[in-house]
Amino acid sequence: MSDRGTVLPILALLLLGGALAVALAVEVGRCGAAWREASFAADAGAEAGAAAIDPAAAYRGELLLDPSPAEREAVTAALAARPRAGRVAVANADTTRVCVTVSQPFPPGLLGSVAVERLITASACASPGQG
Repeated sequence: MSDRGTVLPILALLLLGGALAVALAVEVGRCGAAWREASFAADAGAEAGAAAIDPAAAYRGELLLDPSPAEREAVTAALAARPRAGRVAVANADTTRVCVTVSQPFPPGLLGSVAVERLITASACASPGQG
């Protein structure tokens, strides 16, 4: 009985496993970066929306938001912050705070043959304050 050639299949399996581990690590890193981008956009939108102060309330000495302009400003800023294709921003505001939810697609990269496209979502809220 000869043991010639028994290392080759084991080596092939180890190389395949190593390549899959590297691909998974890259995908996890890309997913984290996409989430940070969505989170940054949500933060930027919330901060921009929180700057839409109601002028009548400001003259009375109160820091209250004007909800409709706050929502418009929040969505505009969230879409403008590091723009990405397919990004969607939704804002909800009342007189005390504005909240922004940003969603953007995350297409699979190295694991494209076994992974599906996901949607990355991040939210942020902000209130007007005295600086």
